[in-house]
Amino acid sequence: MPGWPRPPTIVIIDDQETNRHLLAEIARGFCSHAEIQAFDDPLAAIAHANSRPVDLVLTDYRMPNMDGITLIRALRAIDHLLDPPIICITAVDDVRIRYDALDAGANDYLSRPIDYRECSARCRNLLNMRRLQLASIEHSRILGERVDAVVRDLEKKKMEMLFRLAKVAEQRDTDTGAHLSRIGQYSAALARRVGCDESFTAILELAAPLHDIGKVAIPDAILLAQRPLTPEEWTVMKTHTLVGHAMLAGGDTEQMEVAAQIARSHHEKFDGSGYPDGLAKQDIPLAARILAVVDVYDALTSKRPYKEVWSHDRAQELLRNESGRHFDPDLVEAFLADIPAIRAIHSDAH
Repeated sequence: MPGWPRPPTIVIIDDQETNRHLLAEIARGFCSHAEIQAFDDPLAAIAHANSRPVDLVLTDYRMPNMDGITLIRALRAIDHLLDPPIICITAVDDVRIRYDALDAGANDYLSRPIDYRECSARCRNLLNMRRLQLASIEHSRILGERVDAVVRDLEKKKMEMLFRLAKVAEQRDTDTGAHLSRIGQYSAALARRVGCDESFTAILELAAPLHDIGKVAIPDAILLAQRPLTPEEWTVMKTHTLVGHAMLAGGDTEQMEVAAQIARSHHEKFDGSGYPDGLAKQDIPLAARILAVVDVYDALTSKRPYKEVWSHDRAQELLRNESGRHFDPDLVEAFLADIPAIRAIHSDAH
């Protein structure tokens, strides 16, 4: 039987040695390269099959420790044995036993004395069906991997496009293009520090740089103003959170969902005095709470048109003073505990 990904495994269960030898001989006749395992004890067969691949089971009905129908039910209760074909063999000429075996999960039924040619043909057909089933499963797995790869590639291209757009917004009010890179790295470092799993951390590193993407809609006269904004101008400036959220919301991936959360909520404050929704404490998404800490820290320690560079010590002091008001105190504590790594990111990204 060509086309097997591995030698097929045939399990034979019968308490009579002569019967086991006969069935093994038949099995070798229709599949010479099969791996044949024979058991006189159903419990031993179950233990063996529980942790190994099985492609065909031939079981007697009448055995001392467990009848064939109970054995079939036990095998079908094992996840990877839901599909392999099972043949029940018995000398008992009782149609009720045949029905019970089929109801328990048997695919076929043979009566003793065994007809060599009939048994061989039925086993060969069922094993062929098993081979095709495994080929279909493998084909589906490969197809799924290819689809996943295409989806990942499309998502990567989408994120790259958005990153470029975010960079346009960023470079309008910063002197360097390194801010977005630092924000992603800072966010990932802080997420790891507070115990976030690597999946969320990786998503956050990609999503964080999009936090100010909505600034593409803010006029230069407001965005680049080197003076205090008027109340009206400040109202316009704050809309970048809503614009960014609108640009990113509705995506079908977790990356886009997290990016949309960050864009909308990274100016919320822990005490509820932020914008645009006045959220407080844990009502603010974790990703946005993380972003709030790292964004302010990076803004303070970087040159902007409207301010000079703060020292790292001065920026750290502001985080301490605003802990519990602007920032989540647990995140501030974790961030400050990791300052050597943070400063290394800052130096490398310049």
